[in-house]
Amino acid sequence: MTWALSIDRETITDVQLVEEPVRALDDGEVRLAINSFALTANNITYAAFGDAMRYWDFFPGADGRCRLPVWGFADVAESRADGLSVGERIYGYFPAGGELIVQPGKVSPGAFVDMAAHRAELPPAYNNYVRCAADPGWSPAGEAAQMVLQPLFITAWLLDFFLRDPENGLTDAPVILTSASSKTAIALAFALKAGGGRQAIALTSKGNADFVSGLGLYDAVATYDAIDTLATDAPAAIVDFAGDANVNRALHESLAGQLAANIRVGGAHWEQSAPPRDLPPPKPQFFFAPDAARTLIKQWGPEAFDQRYKAAWRTFADAASDYFDFRSEAGSDGALSVYKSLLDGQAKPRDGVSIKV
Repeated sequence: MTWALSIDRETITDVQLVEEPVRALDDGEVRLAINSFALTANNITYAAFGDAMRYWDFFPGADGRCRLPVWGFADVAESRADGLSVGERIYGYFPAGGELIVQPGKVSPGAFVDMAAHRAELPPAYNNYVRCAADPGWSPAGEAAQMVLQPLFITAWLLDFFLRDPENGLTDAPVILTSASSKTAIALAFALKAGGGRQAIALTSKGNADFVSGLGLYDAVATYDAIDTLATDAPAAIVDFAGDANVNRALHESLAGQLAANIRVGGAHWEQSAPPRDLPPPKPQFFFAPDAARTLIKQWGPEAFDQRYKAAWRTFADAASDYFDFRSEAGSDGALSVYKSLLDGQAKPRDGVSIKV
């Protein structure tokens, strides 16, 4: 038997641990024994937007419920596919549980794609699996930072390019980051600071204000109860990691006429994430990282994209210990406990939590 977190499609607080039988492999399949995976507020965003963004479609459960997508590491436990051997270490997108069966295709020395039929129409960035032995950026000591931060960093890195693109008209806009203690927001603030010349304003809770101020990445820090004190020198761009309808309304009303854009990225405040009605302009727009990546890959070419992204990632990874403490919890009970704590907003912003399966 193996296990998984089983979540109701519409009520993400309805979560159970389930046991699942281990089935025999068909020809062309590989069994990946999941070794460890990150569990952060990013995964709550996956759950909150599970239907809207099709995150629930990646790993359908036999019980008719949903499996939480996570990023982590696995080992090839059994192989009936050419080119992949038992014991090989793999990095990629998994269900929160004990195993994943894949149908490897487009196998190269460095990667393969899961060609399972139900994933064919889903964003390809999530279907790609890295063969760690051929990845120069992989090391056992760096696995915690990689699985906790790398999936978030690429979203932040793509957002940074979006904000700098002259075609989007935001190159001079100060940036207001909601849920500024979240890891994706911190990564974006890091990228904005590295680029220089742009004001980054943190919006966070009172409880996280000291942490956010101490990062040294934001030009100013405001709390949610003081939105009416915000002021910018030029029309600002909101980058919304919170996804909180009340916060959005307060920002749009307080800064009426002083907003250039509202870019919605996440749903850290998932319980209040229904879009507010009749907001003063501009209309919020959803940022979907795989689409942004496809645009840059087309513009630069795959090799240049990969080189530029990996160079930026290494810089952030080297600085990660200044901002985060990495720790792990054990097994299915640990996964259930961490998931519930994330739903309840109890996670500490410095924690980079992974589950050791």
